[in-house]
Amino acid sequence: NLFLAFIPFALSIPLFSRRATRNILWWLGLIIFTLFLPNAAYVITDIIHFVSDVRNPEISANGIIFVIIPQYVIFILAGFQCHVLSILRLVNYLRIKDNFARLVGIELGMNLLCAYGVYLGRFDRLNSWYVITKPDRLVNTVVDSFMKSNFWFAMFIFFVTITLLYYIFKWINLSLGAWWERARSQ
Repeated sequence: NLFLAFIPFALSIPLFSRRATRNILWWLGLIIFTLFLPNAAYVITDIIHFVSDVRNPEISANGIIFVIIPQYVIFILAGFQCHVLSILRLVNYLRIKDNFARLVGIELGMNLLCAYGVYLGRFDRLNSWYVITKPDRLVNTVVDSFMKSNFWFAMFIFFVTITLLYYIFKWINLSLGAWWERARSQ
């Protein structure tokens, strides 16, 4: 999952650089970026595996403290950081290329899209590559998902969680970036 979380970040580097030109290849890259972006937010749901890992009788208390907990913290933070940096690169690109001043709607829209992708991945067990490998299953599941009893509640929880974490991580990233710039200029 961490590898899948890294894909949108890696794609954001060439896609949202100042020199990027919007041609057919760029638009194809944007579609792939959008399809894989939910994978970066998805890592937060892998916390469900933490409980079973901690309950494993073969793992000592020290193993839990010094291996399992740090492993999950690093995994979730790194994956979600890929989500945040990917969207920040997109927003910065749009600000520079299209002179957009306020891009909160883009941030919220991408987080909503990711919440839906996380829902499809966690509850319906869909993968990003089903667009190509199993498009019929993908379409049927997407249509059916709106009728499920847990859909709207899960979407609300995922959207609020992803969005709150996004803005916390964004603030930390921008604060650290500003601090780093001040430190370099002195």
